[in-house]
Amino acid sequence: MKLTPEEKKLEKNFRPGALSKDGFLGTDTRHVHDIIRADAAVLASLHIGAERIAARMQYFLDCGKEGLEQTVTFGGHTVQIRWDRGKIPCPFGHAGVYPLIHVTLENRSLNRTLKYASLSIHLIRSHGFFGGRGSVYRIDPENAVQVLDLKNE
Repeated sequence: MKLTPEEKKLEKNFRPGALSKDGFLGTDTRHVHDIIRADAAVLASLHIGAERIAARMQYFLDCGKEGLEQTVTFGGHTVQIRWDRGKIPCPFGHAGVYPLIHVTLENRSLNRTLKYASLSIHLIRSHGFFGGRGSVYRIDPENAVQVLDLKNE
């Protein structure tokens, strides 16, 4: 398949060193659009939309901010926020940049954890992109639904 100049630029943005040290694909060799399609199929089988996942992730990020980098416990969850210096752009080329906020969310009743960054919320909400396999912030859609308690809402 011959890539357009736009597709080549997109693909480059996802590789290590272009916008982030580790990139967004990890060890995944699939094209970005193939990763998105595969995750969309998982979401469809769960009857959950990407927007709903992103909204719930944003909710927990906002709750965690109240703790000023201390662990916040509420309901059956604990959330820890870490701020790093700097901002990162969207690899899809959207205008704007996102603060380097990292979230560790634990669903205590399931004893399961979800780790994500503020950029992850945008990538899921706007692009349906959950990261490539093996990437630092790959979010497994099924695990996200469970940790975020989306089936119990």
